[in-house]
Amino acid sequence: MVKSSLATAICCTLALATSNVSAFEWDWYGKLELQALDVDKGLYRYADQGRQIEAPFSRLGVKAKHQLTDGLAIVAVYEWQVNGLDDANKDQRLGSRNTYIGVAGTYGELVFGKNDTKFKKSEGKIDLFNETLADIAQITPAQDRLENVLSYQSPMIEGFNFSATWQTGASDETAGGYDWVLGYGDPAFKKYPLYLAYGRTDELNNITAERLLAQMPLWQLDDAVLAAGLMVQHSEHVVRNIEGDAWLAQLSYQRAHWVYKWQWQQDDSKTRHAEKARLHSIGVDYQWQKNLTAYLLLSKLNFKTDHDHAAALGMKFFF
Repeated sequence: MVKSSLATAICCTLALATSNVSAFEWDWYGKLELQALDVDKGLYRYADQGRQIEAPFSRLGVKAKHQLTDGLAIVAVYEWQVNGLDDANKDQRLGSRNTYIGVAGTYGELVFGKNDTKFKKSEGKIDLFNETLADIAQITPAQDRLENVLSYQSPMIEGFNFSATWQTGASDETAGGYDWVLGYGDPAFKKYPLYLAYGRTDELNNITAERLLAQMPLWQLDDAVLAAGLMVQHSEHVVRNIEGDAWLAQLSYQRAHWVYKWQWQQDDSKTRHAEKARLHSIGVDYQWQKNLTAYLLLSKLNFKTDHDHAAALGMKFFF
């Protein structure tokens, strides 16, 4: 009922906005991805055992903006995605992603709906294998997209920004909880030479956690950049009464159209798998055009009693 009401509100808002064509803006966007994947034993989340062809997290969305005054606008987003890589999603291959409506202006952005938590977004670009089976969410919790959350994002002030999420009681999920993040810099290193973030989440999706991360270029010359990232996180599952620490380290080397990637991660909280886990991944990307990338990924997942490995070859196009 809440989902239906939200979708109706977005549609009505967009319809009303068209009455003032000069102030109304909208655009389609998305990602198309095709991947050949081979998983040895099937111990990974998001993927089944064996060889498969997938369209991991391919999506289509529409974003709209209606300017009310010089300093205030209505904003709305509606996204669909190809669900998961694993067998659990084979009966429901399409699902909603970020779906929200709100206002944006001089004092930041405030939106309500289904959205990535600010704690999740605090990762910046530290996850070199985002939206693959080597995603940091493979073994570390609090990478959530939740329903009916109120989210705030402040403007950038001298390089600093503040953001927060609060989940309302109007949800089919475990309702309640909040997070907040204080960040500095730019994950893409375009406006600032580094990115730092501290975040805390309290009982969002039954997880309480703290995270500290840093990203920075180590060396730059002409069209070559060597960059590194470090993250540490303490997580606690408030229902299962388990907790532990996670560490992540990564290096990337970009030269012309090529990007070489290495990422190591360990998590002993047992919140995502039944045992302490270690994930080690390497990969290479080749960017043919601005929005078209081919890639190779090799990954190994280790537990105390077992291990698994996977390889993926794919292509993705953002528009």
